Amino acid sequence: MTKQPTRLVFLCALLGFGMQAKAWSADDRVCTKHILAPGYPRLAWQAQVTGTVDVEVAADGSVRSAVGSGALNLLNHAAEENVRQWIFCSTAEGFKQKVAYVCRLEGRREDEQPPPTVSFDLPDRVEVVSHPPAPHGY
Repeated sequence: MTKQPTRLVFLCALLGFGMQAKAWSADDRVCTKHILAPGYPRLAWQAQVTGTVDVEVAADGSVRSAVGSGALNLLNHAAEENVRQWIFCSTAEGFKQKVAYVCRLEGRREDEQPPPTVSFDLPDRVEVVSHPPAPHGY
């Protein structure tokens, strides 16, 4: 019997909320020891930028390098900065891990940026969902 990845869902009231988590992949070779919930970058929220960022992580516990691709740089850089604060554990020496950050805007429009809902499917997927901004007349 294989373990299923742990699914954690958090409503982040504060950007940069840190938490301890331990979740193993199905093959038990990669786990996360510490994660930091990402926010939705304010400029990306205002410009209504959405997309999926694939971050390639090289780690030895702490993240040595993170390179994001697949979305506009506003989201790529935010995902890179976030995952650099994670701590992984692995049975493999100098492992590499991919983490997909899915950034979406949905629901009612808001005048002020609300805290996003962040879902984790550790160790390889993060969903960041926020309400879109209200249009402003000029």
